[in-house]
This record gives sequence, structure tokens and C-alpha cells, in this order.
Amino acid sequence: MHVGAGHIPVPPGDEASGTEEYIYHLTDHLGRLGYQVTVIDIKSGMQQEVKRQQSSARFHAVWHPSLPHRYKYHFLQRLFSYLLLMLHLFLFAFPASAVLNRLFGREKIEVVHTHTSIPALAAMMVNRLRRKPAVMVYTMHTGFGTAKSTWRIRLPALPEILALKWADHVIAPSPAIKRWLISEFNLNPDKITQIYTGADITELEEYVSSRNGACHRSNMLLCVSGISARKNQFTIVKAIPQVVAVHPEVKFVFAGVVSEAAYFSSMQRFITENNLSPYVEFRGMVSRQEIYNLYSDARLFLFPTTAEAQGLVLAEAMAAGLPVIASTIEPITDMVSQEEGSAILVDPYDVDGMAAAIIRLLGDSSLRQSMAQRGKKLAHRFSHEHIVEQMLDLYNRLVRMKNNN
Repeated sequence: MHVGAGHIPVPPGDEASGTEEYIYHLTDHLGRLGYQVTVIDIKSGMQQEVKRQQSSARFHAVWHPSLPHRYKYHFLQRLFSYLLLMLHLFLFAFPASAVLNRLFGREKIEVVHTHTSIPALAAMMVNRLRRKPAVMVYTMHTGFGTAKSTWRIRLPALPEILALKWADHVIAPSPAIKRWLISEFNLNPDKITQIYTGADITELEEYVSSRNGACHRSNMLLCVSGISARKNQFTIVKAIPQVVAVHPEVKFVFAGVVSEAAYFSSMQRFITENNLSPYVEFRGMVSRQEIYNLYSDARLFLFPTTAEAQGLVLAEAMAAGLPVIASTIEPITDMVSQEEGSAILVDPYDVDGMAAAIIRLLGDSSLRQSMAQRGKKLAHRFSHEHIVEQMLDLYNRLVRMKNNN
């Protein structure tokens, strides 16, 4: 049993993304292996409903009122964005709990895997009222920091902290997050298992292969992520003058919704003041198909983020055959260290280092080819098939431990 994230699918269209997409693929692959898997999630549009009907998992969709999508309202302050998100989650948690309670009465449920704090807490309450028939597993997808947290971070994250404390077992999406959970919240290391989030590695590779020799021939340098201070696109923008002085043919393309309007405005001012407009393009939110096209067309992938739970987008870029320049933050270092030479890592605020790495890669085709090969090898460790094997091992171990107690 998986209790979904309770998030409205991200526009354009009716496409799920992030956690919702991960839940869909994970449960679909579990169902293909012959396991009885049920998902409780919000009622969605026709596109998502058709996709769910094709899944090997069963979906129980609960009604959700039509609330504004927070990505569309950049004028809202952080507090109101937070409150809107909390309202989304509460309005999903109550009907989801009712469905879970009903299913507990009809079926034998051994594992309840939750993915968002408030629905997770509601599911844990139902399990307790039912005298704990199931093992409660919680995956921390947010990774709200890997540094020492203050009360300003802990207060809005209180529901997640409670979910971490009350869950029978916690899944950390990276070794860095596991280390942080142990040091920051004094969680028992035996209560935490590190399992990466899966990605559409096979689908991406097949798509890129279908393009044959058309791939990676453009002069596009690509960054895919929401525009925000945490994602740190400004480091790339500040590096552009140095890069175009050596490679004036390049184009920097940023794909992702503008999450922080003020931050975006400051970047635009810098671009205008330094006459960089011919070298920069902002695509905004793009569909999955468009992202695949960008991966296929680009020459390099840039990801100067300052904080991530994992950085799954790097695995996608690597699967598409893109050489990667990314941050030296712990989750990414943990990830790329599994395959030496798969990426170039730069301090996220080192503008000169970013520029030097880009110039080096653009001028060395053999290095690009070597990194692409190593990156593809690393990306296979994040395929849905590989992740499902690890998840099944964990589920079986937890059920055996519960039955033996």
C-alpha cells in the first residue's frame, strides 16, 4: 500500500512530476513482479487516469477540491505558499485516511509506504487505531537541508519531523541525507535505509538512441530546474561572459518554472546590464517530451544547486549521454563518486570554477565522450528496475522482523 503525495499534477497539461511520478513507476514495477500493490492518491484528469489504468498497481483516487497551483502565484510570500501547500496536503490526508481504514477492514496490508508528511501522519494514526497491522515506511523526499537546522527551518518542517519519528522505518534518498537524519534528529541508524529515487533510465536511453546522430550536436548548454536561489542558476549566468569570450557560439538554456520572482529578476538585470540576452533562453515549465528533446539536443548539462535530497535530474542527464558539471554538495558527491570521472564538480558559488569547467569541456571532445560513457554506466544504478529490487528487499526484511516480534 502506497499513500501518495497529495500534490496537484504540475502544469502544463495533466502530467505528474517529482514524487508522484516516482510513486507511479515504483508501484507499477512492483505490480509487474506479481505483488499486490494499491495506491491512494488524488483524483486527476483524464490523461493521468488513463495512465493509472495501464499500471500494474491498483489506484484508489480521492476527490480533491480545485485549489490554485502555487507555481502560478509568484506574488505570494513564502508563508502563504507554505499555507497553500499545507492546505493541499490536509485536504488529501482526510479522505485518504478514510480509504486506508476501509481497505484495512477488507484486506491484509503488510506495508504502508508514505511519501509526504501530513498524509503520512494520518496513515500512521489509522494504523495505530487498527492496532498496527502494517509496517509504516516513510520516504523523505524533501531533504529540507543537510546543514545544522534552526528553529526557522524546524518549525515549518514539524510535520515531517514527526513523520520521521513515528515511522517504523525511514528511507533516505542519499547517504548524505541518512547521515544528516542521524546527526540532526538522533534517529537510530538501523531505522534508516538509503535507497535512491528511480528514474526513467531505459526510456531515456531508447529515446536518445532513436535520434541517432542528431544527438548533442547543438551548442546548447542546459540547466533543468525551477528558478530559485536554492537551485543557484545565477552562478551559471555570472559565468557566461567568460565562456562566450572563448565560445561565442554557445546558448545557455534554462528549463523550469520561476519559483522565486525576485531572484529571477536579479538574473535578468545582470543579463541585460552585460548584454548577454543573445546567449540566454528561459523556457519556463516544459513537458516531459520537451525535456527529453532538450536532453537529446544539449551538449553539456549544468546543475549548480546548493541543496538537494539526491539530484535525480543528474541521472537523467547522464542517461541521455550528457557530460555533467554539478555542485560539490554532499548528496551529489555521494552520487557521482560511485563512478569516477562521471562528472565535474564545482563549488556552487565558484563562478570562475564554473566557467573554467564549461570552457574545458567544450574544448575537449574526448573528455566529453569519456564522461558521457561513465555517466551512462552510473545512470543504470538509478533505473526503476534496480531501485525496485532494493525496495523489495527492504519490504521483505521489515515484514519478517515484524512477524518474528
